[in-house]
Amino acid sequence: MTRSGALLLPDRLISATELRSAALDGEVVAVGEGFLPIDMPVSALTRAASLAPLLIDDRVVVSDRSAAWVWGWGPAPVAVTTCVAITARIPSPDRRRLRAREVVIDDDERRLLGQVAVTTPLRTLLDLARHDPDPAVIGLLASGLRHHGIDGTEVDAELARRPSLSFVKLARTRLVAALAEAEGADPGQPLLTR
Repeated sequence: MTRSGALLLPDRLISATELRSAALDGEVVAVGEGFLPIDMPVSALTRAASLAPLLIDDRVVVSDRSAAWVWGWGPAPVAVTTCVAITARIPSPDRRRLRAREVVIDDDERRLLGQVAVTTPLRTLLDLARHDPDPAVIGLLASGLRHHGIDGTEVDAELARRPSLSFVKLARTRLVAALAEAEGADPGQPLLTR
């Protein structure tokens, strides 16, 4: 079995079926594509490592709801979502299989957790605010803001960093509501300066 710390990943020595059986017996718990002994804590590093079998290399960055799950402020996604830098040369079939959006992403907007690249919490918040189709995403955004202690000033600076991003107005509206929810403030109170 492949190990990443205490994380067990299916391989030639132990199959996914055997690991799922161990989960049914209460010996391990499923985490992404892997399994952990029941007495081991689940961390961002563990969740990221559990996605490694699905990815090609660190050019592919775990993003959106998948990144929110890795950071610990969202539920496990139904399907893993990723992004790749426009400059990365990833074959089209791999991009489709990985549900990878081509994006402009700077090195400081991704973090390497073990062998897996994940969008930073702030970038994850902005991506979700801009692109997530679920109107209930505000609660997820508020959870991320609380979990990482991100305030309106940081959010505003990140939005100002790339003024030509698509859906910035939608992102700002959603983030204002999420900041209000995270801080328990009046939604009419100005939290962002722009």
